[in-house]
Amino acid sequence: MEKENRKNQGYGQKTWKPVSFEDLSRNRKTNRIIGMTFPRSDFNLGLEPSILTVLPDGDNVSYDLYNRDYNDKDVTFYLCSVYISGYDEFVKWALKHEKKKIVVGGYHPTTFPEDFTRYAEKVVQGPCDEIFDTIEQEGQIVTGVTKHQRLPRRDLYDVTCNQQIIPDKLQGDIVISINTSMGCNTKPPCDFCCTPMMCPKILAKPLDLVSKEVEDLKKYNAKFLFIRDENFTMQKDWRKRLEVIHGGLPTIKIYLFASANTLNEKSIKFMSEKGVYMICLGLEDPTSTYQKNKHLDESIRLMKKYGIMTYLSFIVNPLKIIGKEAGDAFYQTLTKRLEELGPEMICGNFLMPFRGTKIWDEYYAYVSPEDYKDYDSKTPFLIRNPVVREKMKFFMFFYQWKYFNSKFYNEQVRKFAVNDTLHLRFAELNEKFTPIYERIWDVRA
Repeated sequence: MEKENRKNQGYGQKTWKPVSFEDLSRNRKTNRIIGMTFPRSDFNLGLEPSILTVLPDGDNVSYDLYNRDYNDKDVTFYLCSVYISGYDEFVKWALKHEKKKIVVGGYHPTTFPEDFTRYAEKVVQGPCDEIFDTIEQEGQIVTGVTKHQRLPRRDLYDVTCNQQIIPDKLQGDIVISINTSMGCNTKPPCDFCCTPMMCPKILAKPLDLVSKEVEDLKKYNAKFLFIRDENFTMQKDWRKRLEVIHGGLPTIKIYLFASANTLNEKSIKFMSEKGVYMICLGLEDPTSTYQKNKHLDESIRLMKKYGIMTYLSFIVNPLKIIGKEAGDAFYQTLTKRLEELGPEMICGNFLMPFRGTKIWDEYYAYVSPEDYKDYDSKTPFLIRNPVVREKMKFFMFFYQWKYFNSKFYNEQVRKFAVNDTLHLRFAELNEKFTPIYERIWDVRA
């Protein structure tokens, strides 16, 4: 059975044997290791790329924000992290470089590894922070090795590139981020969520490593810190982790992901005392009820009581809002929920069916490889009619813009036009979408 499993995972194939890091380090000029992310970094919405956790120590290692071409003779490894929307960009780049030097990981290679065997010598599935232990495994498709023993290579990245769109952040303010864990233990998992395929259970960093990373983060003098864990308060010892972060960075404003079913008055009060200024919750589809959101209204009421902002994300299923009547019904429900909950920030996302999730069988007939570039949550690619697609993009923006500019928001939640990145980004989108609105109005019925 073990032999068969190894065969199915790609073991036993003829492959190259990587040299040790000590050997690589002897000639730092020619034995370069270059990290890249596909799609390339977004300077409007970016944070430190996850590939920094994978890149090894050594001054022969670099991270390229622009995914440039190199002379393969000067490079030993290209370590490439690929998300679905970056697949086409990666393929165009990879075809110009030696396959035997390319190692690829990330969401897309984890869930569609066969898509990458033509382009990379090693395809890494799942989380990874020890690249040499990972690629020394036999076979072309290997499992990422995570040991939680080292810090991300932030020295290879300029944190001023981080331009998060959040309340109160001014353009010059620095945002940094930290992962204290990966994965999510929600059972059953949310029917649309791809996290369980990347990491089906929480892998938590040791507290001493969290403390060491916090110490390292002090040098950036940042105003905001994003805890990137999928569901920070799902960890049993999250309070200790938050104490370590707040203790090392006592003046920083912290925001994080959580779910309403993990919150109560005691935990919310504790977070307010430990530097948390905003909690990101998933409203998801406002026309459906999720078990994790059973106490959503009460959780947000308590967050307001203790001065913590609410960041709500919601999902729009484009197949369910075709036509004026269906669209109006959905957005009226959404508007009603927003006025009941009063979040300081909202973020709309179109449904993106991921292979392996509960909803995949329902939607896979609508998805083709040509849609990979549109896995950006802002494109309703399930809709083929370009006019309808354009209308849907506009109206998802419009109802967010309408909420932020409403009398309710500005009198009962907070002032919108304060020139923070949230306001500036939506003002920029309004400029972009106004011509679209004028062009499609006559065909909106």
